Amino acid sequence: MTRRDWNALYLLRWDDTTGEHTRTGTSRDIHLEAPALHARGEAGTVWNIAVLDDAGEDVTGRFFDHLDNTAAA
Repeated sequence: MTRRDWNALYLLRWDDTTGEHTRTGTSRDIHLEAPALHARGEAGTVWNIAVLDDAGEDVTGRFFDHLDNTAAA
């Protein structure tokens, strides 16, 4: 098993009035940023929030579903 397997990188992306923003980080990094970004999304100041894994698969739910009390169980 390689170090990359343990520290997979994810791409966090979102839009706001200034354009598209991206951050690359580990699962921990994304989990640390998710609550603040989710709050901004709820306030309507950011939109199109997504998290992609290194294969380009959408894994947004892994990081944001627990923050959204309206998400399907």
